[in-house]
Amino acid sequence: MDNNNNINSGNGVFDDVKANVNDRTKGLAKMAIDAFFDSLEDKVKDLPEAIKKLRNNQDIEQEMVTLWSEQLFKEGLVPNGYKGLPDNLLISNFHQEGYLDGLYVGYILAMMALVDNNASKDIILAIRDSIRPNLIGQHYNNRDDFTSKYKDEKYNWIDKT
Repeated sequence: MDNNNNINSGNGVFDDVKANVNDRTKGLAKMAIDAFFDSLEDKVKDLPEAIKKLRNNQDIEQEMVTLWSEQLFKEGLVPNGYKGLPDNLLISNFHQEGYLDGLYVGYILAMMALVDNNASKDIILAIRDSIRPNLIGQHYNNRDDFTSKYKDEKYNWIDKT
């Protein structure tokens, strides 16, 4: 018998079995991956609608505002009394605070300038008494009341001189 014609039982069987198992496993893995991503795509399609429902929920909106303002408080950006306020009220309060602080600093600067320029005590006290009532009850939204008066003929000479 010739050595080249020898056929051994089982030659190549395991190779064929391994190849078949690999092919079938690849097919199953592909099916599992496809099923996972198909399911994910269906959920993602519904995601914008779910987010919209969440955004339109007043309770969730208030909870988010509270979380946001608490974070701002923790960072030292807002005082404790501002916690829980929506953005529009936070901004309005910041404008009002800045406006009142500016009025007060302007008052202080005016008083200091009068003293530094040797104005008489009577003049200083008269100006003080004239300015102080304007420091209380002023609102940021009405700031044009002062600037428009200052542009009037009675006062505009001050900046023109």
